[in-house]
Amino acid sequence: MATIVKRPKRDGSFSYLARIRIARTGQPDYSESKTFPKKAMASEWAKRRELELAAPGGVLSAKWKGVTLHDAIERYLHEFADGAGRSKRATIEQLRRFPIARVKITELSSDQLIDHIQMRRRSGVKASTASLDMTWLGIILKTAVAAWRMPVNLNEFESAKLLLTSKGLISRPASRDRRPTADEIERLRAYFVRSLKIRPSAIIPMEDIMDFAIASARRQEEITRLNWDDLDTEAMTCWVRDAKHPRQKWGNHKRFKLTHEAMAIVQRQPRKKDEPRIFPYYARSIGTRWRAATESKGVEDLRFHDLRHEATSRLFEAGYEIVEVQQFTLHESWDVLKRYTHLRPETLQLR
Repeated sequence: MATIVKRPKRDGSFSYLARIRIARTGQPDYSESKTFPKKAMASEWAKRRELELAAPGGVLSAKWKGVTLHDAIERYLHEFADGAGRSKRATIEQLRRFPIARVKITELSSDQLIDHIQMRRRSGVKASTASLDMTWLGIILKTAVAAWRMPVNLNEFESAKLLLTSKGLISRPASRDRRPTADEIERLRAYFVRSLKIRPSAIIPMEDIMDFAIASARRQEEITRLNWDDLDTEAMTCWVRDAKHPRQKWGNHKRFKLTHEAMAIVQRQPRKKDEPRIFPYYARSIGTRWRAATESKGVEDLRFHDLRHEATSRLFEAGYEIVEVQQFTLHESWDVLKRYTHLRPETLQLR
């Protein structure tokens, strides 16, 4: 129901307040108002808004009329991003700084999404990086619909994603097959040994950590979470706490098999009082040391995570079967495991 209220102003003129109130069974009444200098303008607006609000979903759309994508991102970070890793959270937070974040979420269209990705590609990012933007935009928009009942048109998002994929503007990251050569490993080892001699009390034992990663197939963060109490020297196993999983972020504890080389590296680590971890260092610090070493020694395009590929490949080259390799690497399936397997023909033994 719409009402028009005449209000006097200080200069003796009048303004007209148009107010609309809609009663809803089982829900709070909905109301909105707007002030106009003329009664005719107030009446015209009230009639138009009554028709818009009477349409299916009209009241719901009105609730979120001023909400921007930036607002939705902020709410998502507050309510659902607690378990997100550092890189994932940084990607989400970065979206707030782009022009698309200022768009009202109920008005977000496919052409605006396409413009955003084209802008990102012109700035020099790869298709896989631009794809991350679309992935998180999709997650946020779908969360807005499912959790907050925002009237977002997901068809606009899906249409944009389909076109961007077909044009190659977004794509999945290419599978890496980088394995370090024996020469590269020795150059890095020499760098780590020299660093340890210069500052023995302040430097992370990167030679042992690199060798352990190759011998155990453990990720950078996992290495720093291994505890002495979880180590079984007789069974040659150890538990990794909160192992990486696509859906289960916490509590995914798994036991893995250690090679003889990995066990030897563990047993020569000094045990510190009141320190439960075998490698009591920060994963970020390990990454910093790794990048410094590869840059100093001219080892190009070799990430610490590539050592997991190296470890997996070596296990197969040593003659282990798929189900046996999984006991070391903890890959869930062969489909995932094969992405980490890059065998070298010269290492295969003819039967």
